[in-house]
Amino acid sequence: MKKLLVVIVLICFPFHLALAVKVSSLYQAEIAVASQASDEREQAIKDGFLQVLMKVSGHAQIEKNPLIHSNLKRAEYYVQEFSYQIPSTSASQYLLQIHYNINDVNRLLKRAGISSWGQNRPLILVWLAFTDKEDTREIIGNEESTMNILDYMKQQAKNTGLPFIFPMMDVEDMNRISVDNVIEKSLPILKDVSKRYAPDALLIGHLQQHDDGFESEWQFVLNGEQWDWSISGITAKHIISSVISEVGQTLSKRYTVKVVDHASPIWLKLEVTNITQRDDLVQLIHYLKQLTPVSQVQLLQVSGNSVKLSVLIQGSLVTFQQHASIGKRLIPSSSESSGNQLVYEWAH
Repeated sequence: MKKLLVVIVLICFPFHLALAVKVSSLYQAEIAVASQASDEREQAIKDGFLQVLMKVSGHAQIEKNPLIHSNLKRAEYYVQEFSYQIPSTSASQYLLQIHYNINDVNRLLKRAGISSWGQNRPLILVWLAFTDKEDTREIIGNEESTMNILDYMKQQAKNTGLPFIFPMMDVEDMNRISVDNVIEKSLPILKDVSKRYAPDALLIGHLQQHDDGFESEWQFVLNGEQWDWSISGITAKHIISSVISEVGQTLSKRYTVKVVDHASPIWLKLEVTNITQRDDLVQLIHYLKQLTPVSQVQLLQVSGNSVKLSVLIQGSLVTFQQHASIGKRLIPSSSESSGNQLVYEWAH
């Protein structure tokens, strides 16, 4: 009784490079409109602005903030540029593509006292099992879409700023994993099969169709922690929206960095070993600068295969450690770390 739905590729790059993801579309929105009339564009710009604010902050209820609510009325002020994608013969609506000004959006969030979540985000591999009303089960590959679940899940993940990827379900995957492995959430097997995709986290789900609606069970696994949700609803779209919202809120609580004027930055001392290849040091410094809490990086010493750096961060030590875990490039050496001095091994 269970049909499996695994799903598809949202990000196009070789899987051996797929560690963490820099989400470049956080400050962009695509809104379908019936025409190019100014009133429709005005409403679409407001809708897109709210979507962008939720993506950048990770707060699903951000509209309830009084300052955000009032600024939604002047959303056009935050627009950097927009364009229309002309309808094709198979589409009846225009697609309004809107780019919002990054600095203006970030300043608004800071004034509102709302946490922001950087562009570097954990790469999430989705294993999803689907059972239809006839109790048919199957594993759906990355080019298949039962009930349009696949396409809707991709679009919702994009709208939320979550970098989802989905199994290819090629011969290698099919020989190593079964529908029951996903339904039963067989973590050892799923983790082993997932290694080829190099994800930061796994989202494992089973979606079941009944005559009167759907029910589902989900497990989200990140850095040895896990969260479980049971979600039911009239439509599959409702369930997908709900679980993506749950994942987004879970991650935003871990990775958002609240920027407030009176917060004192912290200097951390890092020692990083295994710097053996020619470009390792350059990649390490670039990686650190991409982490949301990091304001400055200073190189202090190079000694053999290890380097010492000083890093200025906003937020707490724990916040930095959570961000540093994204991409699995910095492997912590807990036995040698103490206080504001952390020791890591650089992973090639």
